[in-house]
Amino acid sequence: NLRAPGQLSRTFASETLINEIAADLGIDPIDLRLRYLTEDKRGTDVLKAVAEKARWQKRGAPTVKSNGATANGRGIAMTRRSGGYAAAVADVEINKSNGNVAVKKLTLAHDCGLIVNPDGVKNQVEGNIIQGVSRALLEEVTFNASAVTSLDWASYPILKFPDIPEVDIVLINRQDVASLGAGELATVPVPAAIASAIFDAVGVKMREVPFTPKRILAAMQKA
Repeated sequence: NLRAPGQLSRTFASETLINEIAADLGIDPIDLRLRYLTEDKRGTDVLKAVAEKARWQKRGAPTVKSNGATANGRGIAMTRRSGGYAAAVADVEINKSNGNVAVKKLTLAHDCGLIVNPDGVKNQVEGNIIQGVSRALLEEVTFNASAVTSLDWASYPILKFPDIPEVDIVLINRQDVASLGAGELATVPVPAAIASAIFDAVGVKMREVPFTPKRILAAMQKA
């Protein structure tokens, strides 16, 4: 849904900031959201569903305790789009020597109202998640002074099969809500969840996608 990139950018900014505020306060980021979603049952339900599915363990500020070659982290993000809700938990592993980020698992709860074809929605959500991970880690259009320079799969890489994370999906079927769009919703919270997992793992706040090894290393060195 890059034809409507505004929500991707806004969600990335707002959701990573909420997680950073939670860390500054020493409050679990899901608990902080639930504290202010008391009048939004669907938002509350989607957060609780993804937390249960992912077996979320409460966390405060990043501890960055790993002394080994890799560091692991978890991040949460949610969004509301065209009446639908999605919440994602990303599990990442970071190679601290080269800055490579591997998304090991992406858990997502999805509420698009009444579900008519569960298998079709699940397939769509899986595709959205994988595309979201690919965009967050790899995809970037590059330019020189006169033209686009990312012209092939070498200069514009996408996620390869060995790097696809485990995907776990919870579909929330709202029989009292009209069917809503499932085509783009699940992509939106993925980059923010990954950024927050990176923050949880190594304590760096990523402000730009994709999260390339070069950017991760630069952020870690600056921190």
